[in-house]
Amino acid sequence: MLKLNYTDYGLFLEQVTASLDVVATQRVMLAVHIGESLHLEPSQASFLLPIELPGINQLECLLRQHAADTIALTSVDDDFVEVSLKGTWMASSANAESGTFITALAPESEMLIYELWQVTQ
Repeated sequence: MLKLNYTDYGLFLEQVTASLDVVATQRVMLAVHIGESLHLEPSQASFLLPIELPGINQLECLLRQHAADTIALTSVDDDFVEVSLKGTWMASSANAESGTFITALAPESEMLIYELWQVTQ
């Protein structure tokens, strides 16, 4: 599973071995225990990667095989490609700008997306 944390300091992506259900349940239970509001909804998240990054072509091939409905790659300009993911948004309110986005993909896709993102950091 991929977990994207959107904070005031930027985007942080991590690969998590727990299932989407386990992470969502843990987050709901944490909110209940600390008395915090929590909003969950199906959503999309996206981030940019350099188009010349080694591995982008491999990601395109993986997407054709595994995740055409969950991941999309869109050319933004001559320098960047946008990676869009479908998943679940979790935040303190419906209008929050900070929160966590989680999605479950084919293991090969998750690993490659995570590695590509790490190279850019």
